[in-house]
Formats: sequence, structure tokens, C-alpha cells
Amino acid sequence: MAAALVLRRWLPAAAVILGVAALMVLVYDPWYLNYDARYALLWARDLWEGFAPEYTADYAPTPHPLQMAVSSLALPFGDDADRVIVWTVLLCFGALAWLVYRLGSELFNPWVGGVAALVVVTRPAIERDALLAYQDVPFELLIVAAVLLEARRPRRGAPVLAVLAVAGLLRPEAWVLSGLYVLWLWRPATNRQRALHIALAASAPLIWGLSDLVVTGDFLHSLHGTAQLAEDNERRRSIEQVPRWGAQYLAFTLREPLILGVPIGMAFAYLYRRREGMLLLAVVVAMLAVFAVGPLFGLPLIGRYVRTPAILLALFYGLAVFGWTLLPRGTTRTRWLAVGVFAALLSVAFLPKHVSMLSDMRHRFDRDAHLYADLREAAHAPVVRAAFEACGPISTADHRPIPYLRYWIGGEPGSVGTIRGQASPLGDLLLVPRKTYFAERFYKVNFPMRTARKPEGYTRLYQNRSWRVYAAPGCERGV
Repeated sequence: MAAALVLRRWLPAAAVILGVAALMVLVYDPWYLNYDARYALLWARDLWEGFAPEYTADYAPTPHPLQMAVSSLALPFGDDADRVIVWTVLLCFGALAWLVYRLGSELFNPWVGGVAALVVVTRPAIERDALLAYQDVPFELLIVAAVLLEARRPRRGAPVLAVLAVAGLLRPEAWVLSGLYVLWLWRPATNRQRALHIALAASAPLIWGLSDLVVTGDFLHSLHGTAQLAEDNERRRSIEQVPRWGAQYLAFTLREPLILGVPIGMAFAYLYRRREGMLLLAVVVAMLAVFAVGPLFGLPLIGRYVRTPAILLALFYGLAVFGWTLLPRGTTRTRWLAVGVFAALLSVAFLPKHVSMLSDMRHRFDRDAHLYADLREAAHAPVVRAAFEACGPISTADHRPIPYLRYWIGGEPGSVGTIRGQASPLGDLLLVPRKTYFAERFYKVNFPMRTARKPEGYTRLYQNRSWRVYAAPGCERGV
């Protein structure tokens, strides 16, 4: 009897989590990692091999302590570590959908939660993040989990802060949420509870800063490095750009139907579910405020930074569609039913464009899968490995292949750099993307990586359909 109750309780969650992940794999067959995730895997390998992670490599991204720790678990799978990490994040994506449903059910009802969960799993921008294994997806999962804990028992305290502390090892926005939550708990808490709350809230930034200090000697390396990388990549980081790009990034994530539907849901919450709506809105406002002040510290404006607020706003769209189910029978309920039908029809009308966007995303994944599969093939080519062992280091024309090439070729820290912006001197080997092949077959508008001409005196050592490797005199035979 007890086993049946447990099964009945957890089977729907397991079905959603596994079903969403399996569907993503079936449709897109993802296997390669985004730039940040690849570096996390590479840095984890450095640690296990006795090297300090190369946080100061050319165009290195921001290190995320928890991402690197989890990546360590995938290292025994070698080249298949990519798929292990992708599957892990896709399972988090499925869990995110389930928790959004549970949060909507807790605050409003299952209909509202169901619509919000459906929104999450069908937004192209959020799907892309999951398929590329961005750390933002498990971060979003943890934030929604923390909000759900608070929704079930207001001022719950330590459990919420513990979840936020874990989230704070993935993204620093959780630090701000933790600090605000400590203030929210302050008055009714005892001195002992306050000390515990402060310790939990401070744990993530301290762990992050100390890891940076140990590796680089700079407690604030992540802040300084992120600001420098934003400058090197010429990213948006002006405070004057915040209103425009904040709104544009939210719209890009939620898409047209929700842009109109979310305000309707907010109006319903204000009229009939104010306390529940305020919890969501407080988290949304706090996270958007962190996004807005980032440029003051030199941090960039990036669309992924508003994904979590966008996910919470999706619950208001669910409220716009099914808020009428929360009202007693009568004229008001009938009016809101009509509003709900209108909000739902917005998504129906958008379906053709939505399907086209998902199709375009699949095309881009196919395209990039070829690109990175060919890069892995080049890194494993015996002639390239022999030349690398004899002559290394190897340079790249663009910075983006660096972590992939170093991981697949088995290079130590400092063995792969880029000539982009003269970040590193030209090595005896140079990896260059072959623009012609992808320009003809895939890239009809813009080629995604910088290329370079063959250096004088170098000869072609290796090429496949996507990449070419040049070697300096004496290195073409791996001697």
C-alpha cells in the first residue's frame, strides 16, 4: 500500500522529467556543449590531472563552481561526456517544467500550472539553453524550487536559503535573492536563526570567491574576468541600454502571445490573487534589478540573464488563460472566461510562426553539430596529434574552438590559444575554419567564426570538410 502511494505520488513527476528530456533528444539529438559548459568540463579535467584550471586562458568564460563540480562526474565517459552533461541538463529541464506546474498549482490551480509548464518547454530560447547544456537551466530549476518552498509555507527560512545557496554556485543573482530573503525573515527570527540565515546566504559568494582566489589569486576574478570578456567581445554593457534590451530579451524569451497575455494575468492577480501574485512579482523584480545594475560593474546584458524572470512571468499567462476557473459562477467568471479564450487564441494564432522557429532552431543544431563533429575529428587525426605532441602549442583563428580543441586533443593548460586580437602569439600549428564548405551548404548569411589566411612558410597539414590545420616548417611531419 505504501509503495503504491509513493508510486502514485512520484510517477507523474518522473514521467514529465524523463518525457521532456527524451523528447528533446528524439527531436534534436543534442550532444555538443556550449562554450561555458565545455570550459567547465575542461577545467574539471585539469583539476583531476593535477593542474590549476586555466581561468585566465584567452577569452575564458566565467567559472561556475557547481557546474565544474558536476562536470567532474562526466569525465570518466571521455568524448561521451558531452552527452552525459547534455542529458543531465535536459533532465533538469524536465524537472523545471514539473516544478513550474507544481508552483502554478500551489499558487493558483493545476490548469494555470499546466499552461505555464507548456510555455516553458515550448519556448525556443529556453529549449536552446537546455539543448546546449547552459548552467542557466539548473539555476532556473533551483530558483523555482525555492519559490515553491516559500509558496507552500511563507517565511520557511533555512530550506529556502539552502536551495538558493546551491543556486548561488551557478549564478550570482541568487546571492541577491538570499540577501533579500534574510531581510524578509529578520524580524520574526531568533538570533540563532538569524546567524544561520546569514551563514547560508553568505556561503555561495564565499565559496565562489575563495575558489577564484585559490586558482587566480584574485577573490573577485569572476567579476573582473566577466567584465573584461564583455569588453573583448564588444557586448552590450551600458546602463542606458538596459530598458530597451531588458524588454527585448524578455519578449524574445516569451514571444508574442505572452507579451499580451502576461499583463492580463497580472491584472487578474491584482484583482483576485494579490498575495500569490506578489510572491512571483517580487522575485521577478529583484532579478530584473540585478540584470539592470550589472553594467555598473562592467557586466554585459545577455538574454539568458532574464530567463528565470521570464519563466515566472509565464505563470501570469497561465492565469490569463485559466484564471476564470478560480472564480465562482456568475457574470464575472463568464467575462474572464472570454478573456481566457482570447489569451489562448493568441498562442493558437502564433503556432505557424512558432513551428517555423523550432524548425529553424533544429536546422542550426544540425549545422553546428557538423561543425563540432568535424572539429573533434580534426583533433583526433593522428597527423595532427603527432604534430601537436612534437611542436605545440596550437593556435586557433577564432577563440570559440579553444576549449573543444584542447579537450579533444588532450592538451595541457596553455597548449591552445588564439591569434584573435593578438591574444596569444602564433604557434607552430594553426587551426582555421573552412568557410567555403559551410558558406555553401549552411551559412547563407553570416559565417559564425573568424577565419585566417595561411601564414607565410606554413603548409597544410590536415583538412576535413570544416577545418584546416597549417603547420610551420618542420612540424608537417610531426618532427
